[in-house]
Amino acid sequence: MTGWPGLDAVVLAGGRSSRLGGSPKAELVIGGTRLVDIAVDAAAAVAAQRIVVVGPESLGAGRENHTTSAMLTAREEPPFGGPVAGLAAGLTALDRAGVDHSAAESDAPANRWVLVLACDLPHAGDAAVALIDAARRAEATVDGVCLDDGRPQWLTAVYRRDALARAFDSLHDPNGASMRTLVHGLALTSIVAADGLADDVDTWDDLERARRARPPHSPATAPATEGADMSTASHSPESLDEWIAALAAELGIDPAAVPVGDILDLARDVAHGVARPAAPLSTFLVGLAAGAGNGSIAELSARATALAEGWPPDPTA
Repeated sequence: MTGWPGLDAVVLAGGRSSRLGGSPKAELVIGGTRLVDIAVDAAAAVAAQRIVVVGPESLGAGRENHTTSAMLTAREEPPFGGPVAGLAAGLTALDRAGVDHSAAESDAPANRWVLVLACDLPHAGDAAVALIDAARRAEATVDGVCLDDGRPQWLTAVYRRDALARAFDSLHDPNGASMRTLVHGLALTSIVAADGLADDVDTWDDLERARRARPPHSPATAPATEGADMSTASHSPESLDEWIAALAAELGIDPAAVPVGDILDLARDVAHGVARPAAPLSTFLVGLAAGAGNGSIAELSARATALAEGWPPDPTA
């Protein structure tokens, strides 16, 4: 997509993830990529000049050199003040960063737009493209465009910057405020969120469905850890399915009950974050924990992945 000089983005990643038992949804991995990075990549792909990640500072760490967009981080005060408070913090971070005055026309408030994305959108890339395309065609009287999957998705939307400023000026306190209250006076249009475009990840079941829809990279093409001696022979997805079916039958297990995507995601994340031999051991431990009734495969895999991603490098390696 060609650049749009007046576009910035705010990625909201500061929620409690209460329906995930407190596991940070921004850190969950789908298809080899954290959810927060899916949103950041989506904003960069539509040429957002600056991207603010609102949430723990660690979420933006290491992203600075992975995109041509300027990366910023912010946090609502107090934390967990809700999406409106998070959006206010993101806009404040953009204001403090200033704008590139070499493009005076696009920097005029009436010409600037802000793409708003929640951090739990597996299809954030397609959603961002659809929103920006609609915003480019919008009449001058339109304050913003949001997705609609039967109800307006105000956290998957793009707004005129000056319209958001007016909305916040009329709001007494952003902490705990609803998006409905914030956008009540704005002239918004919507586009239909077809084919699950607005699907989000609120529960472990949502995560499992998203992983099935966005499978991980084939183990044959995943980067091998230095010093690894495991086989890298190429195998097709069909041969993998045949093996799973045969082994499940041998062990008396229903093949449909095997969450292949979750297990492969976990094995890859542990192999890259800890050590390659730790991958099969970790999947075995997750299986034992699931069998003991300590949680679902999806939940336990996400917990193991979070532990692996924070695991310190081996100092003797």
